[in-house]
Amino acid sequence: MQEVNKLDPELASKIMELPISYEEKGKEIGRNEEKRKIAQKMIKEGFQLNTIAKIIELPVEEIKLIMEKGND
Repeated sequence: MQEVNKLDPELASKIMELPISYEEKGKEIGRNEEKRKIAQKMIKEGFQLNTIAKIIELPVEEIKLIMEKGND
């Protein structure tokens, strides 16, 4: 931390934001994985693609890809 404080304030600020941005990115990845799992369950239950897309807020094209991977 002391080393960061010796830097230019603008650069130091950007460095201090890095851990937060990585945490946010990780959360986003986790949310997207959960959406895909829910989509898989909804597909198995026979929900229509448009309904799945609307409820879990994923594009229909992505849901089609999830369906294709499920058939592999």
